[in-house]
Amino acid sequence: MADTRLILLKILTLVVFPVFLWLGGCDRGPSEHGGPPPGPRAVSVVTVKPQRVELSTELPGRTAAFRIAEIRPQVSGLIKRRLFTEGTDVKAGQVLYQIDPAEFQAALDNAKAALAKAEANLPAIQLRADRFKELLATKAVSQQDYDDA
Repeated sequence: MADTRLILLKILTLVVFPVFLWLGGCDRGPSEHGGPPPGPRAVSVVTVKPQRVELSTELPGRTAAFRIAEIRPQVSGLIKRRLFTEGTDVKAGQVLYQIDPAEFQAALDNAKAALAKAEANLPAIQLRADRFKELLATKAVSQQDYDDA
């Protein structure tokens, strides 16, 4: 008996529920909407003319350099000035840095002093070589001593 009641309840629900949905969706006519139907709507009109239009789009993104150059010094020393702006184009052979010349001036002065010393010693060494040449002819000194002189 409980099964028959359950079946009847299901059938009643399946039949009555769609009827209520159908009746609720029926149109009751224009009199219940509160007035006459609206008239034609107002629209705006635009006349189309041919003209040039510039299309542009702004998009977020990141850029990366196509070519990257590492700048490494070919000499040592303290940098006094940088002669270029980072990010600008530079040409091959362009001076990029000014290096403090004090170290190079000291090295040049040392080289000049060594040259002057060698030039001052040249006459004495020349006399010694001439003397050893005469002694080598008489076999008073060895060939090695002559070569060292």
